[in-house]
Amino acid sequence: MMLRLLLPVLLLEPAVLRAAPPDLPGKIIFRQNCARCHGANGRLGKNGAHDLTKSNLNDFGRVYLVVNGLGKMPAFKAKLTAAQVQQVVAYSLTLK
Repeated sequence: MMLRLLLPVLLLEPAVLRAAPPDLPGKIIFRQNCARCHGANGRLGKNGAHDLTKSNLNDFGRVYLVVNGLGKMPAFKAKLTAAQVQQVVAYSLTLK
C-alpha cells in the first residue's frame, strides 16, 4: 500500500529536478527593456548598444548608465524603480 502511494512521487522526482528554475526578476526586466538593443544574451549591439559580456563597468557604473542613459541609450529613471535598476544590473553582470 505504501509503495503504491510513493511510486508516483518517485517517478515524478526526476522531472521536478530537471525543471528550469524561475527567471530572476532582473532577467524579466532586461527582456522587457534592454534586449531590444543589447539582445537576450547581451551581445546584439543594435543601435550602437555595447556588448555587455565585454563591459568593464562594475555595478555602480551600470546603475549610473541605466538611470541616466548615455548617447543613444535612454535613461530609465522614470521607468524603473531603484530596486528594478539593481535587479537588472545584477542580471547584466551574469551575462558572459
